[in-house]
Amino acid sequence: MGLIPVRRALAAILAAGALWSCTPAKIVGRYKSALCQTAGSQAVSCASVMPKASAYAVSIGTPQSSSNLSAASLPDRALAAYIKALANPKLSSSAADLRSNLAARLSAPASSGAGVDVRTVFHRTLIVTVRKEGGFNPADRLEATDVAIKLANARFESWDTLATAYTTINAGTMQLTQQRGATEKIAASPPGTAPVSASAALEASQSNTLVENYTAAIQAETLTATIEQDGRTLVIHRQGGSNIDLTGNTVIKVVMSYTGASPMFTYAFSVGQYKDSKGKWLPPRKLKIAARPVSAVPPGVAIHAQVTLVYTIRHVLSGDSTYEERDDKVLEYTSAPVTNEVELIAQREASPPWFGLVATAGQPRGFAVMIEQPGAPAAGLCFDSYNEARQFLTYLDAVKPRDPSRIGDSRLGFFVPPGGLIGLTRAGLPALQAQDRCR
Repeated sequence: MGLIPVRRALAAILAAGALWSCTPAKIVGRYKSALCQTAGSQAVSCASVMPKASAYAVSIGTPQSSSNLSAASLPDRALAAYIKALANPKLSSSAADLRSNLAARLSAPASSGAGVDVRTVFHRTLIVTVRKEGGFNPADRLEATDVAIKLANARFESWDTLATAYTTINAGTMQLTQQRGATEKIAASPPGTAPVSASAALEASQSNTLVENYTAAIQAETLTATIEQDGRTLVIHRQGGSNIDLTGNTVIKVVMSYTGASPMFTYAFSVGQYKDSKGKWLPPRKLKIAARPVSAVPPGVAIHAQVTLVYTIRHVLSGDSTYEERDDKVLEYTSAPVTNEVELIAQREASPPWFGLVATAGQPRGFAVMIEQPGAPAAGLCFDSYNEARQFLTYLDAVKPRDPSRIGDSRLGFFVPPGGLIGLTRAGLPALQAQDRCR
């Protein structure tokens, strides 16, 4: 007979727990009891603390083209013709070579034309960060942001892919990837006067992952990007949906072009082959120094921008009864513009150094080697990389030409004012060094 009261108590506890699970969870003092404090100040109610926000931007280089197409992407007839062409022993000397060539990525052949190599256009991936600053209030969230990136010495030509944690826009496709989860645990204990100590726990968990392509009518956020002011400004607008906080990163691929002081027009020189088929150095008269006209950003120039943010924050003043937001007292606050200066493209990327041969001794000490070719004025012997400049110097040291001022159809020397071009001499070769300048 002593077990009956215990069973009745347990039944009452379980019934109370079930009834509790069907009603909204009462979380007393959810905001009132929360205190916010920053270093050097007194703790205050979080309802009186409104966070601020700011935006920043950085950029990284993006390959101009990255095709993932291979032979398998070709139609049947084109694939058969492609295999037949690759089966030529000059291209594929074995079955292994043929398989390797078929698996290789398809790409357009390099242009062999004499057009200008334009280095004032930049393919970049911008990472735009919006973050909260100042006093932190966990109940508040950013509901709308407008980020304007205004270039100082460049313009936006176009943008391609735009992505956030919730949305990706690429060639008209909008994709939403969203995850939600919730877990609740409720415990009930009998009064202290119960004959036997007992407790009951009810636990429920729910999670779902959603990946869908949404129409414009159903979105986790509104996301748009526009190029304004004749390309000077890129504006990214975001408006969050329910329970979406817009702090975080936005990634966008853009094409920018330099519009500052007059671009620098020069030549980049290269040597395609230093040795013959037998591995012997080519004689100076047969060495070909190729010239490629280049339009580039002047030395020492970086690409700067102003990043301006206008945001709307949902500031919770009170709302302690439930987790639901309908009983919250909220202030929707829209900020004044917040501006930060950033360097979008560093000098080493916008105007990378050229490399040449510089005399370290003798009369032309401190001067760079110049080159004069038929039909063209004298110019600095500029190479794209240190390795190319060093390789040319290695050739001169190895061959030791009798007249190093004559290489192929080119003439090498120093332009020392007030005279003209002074030819490079054999005695001056040991004093040459490859350095990061060519003028």
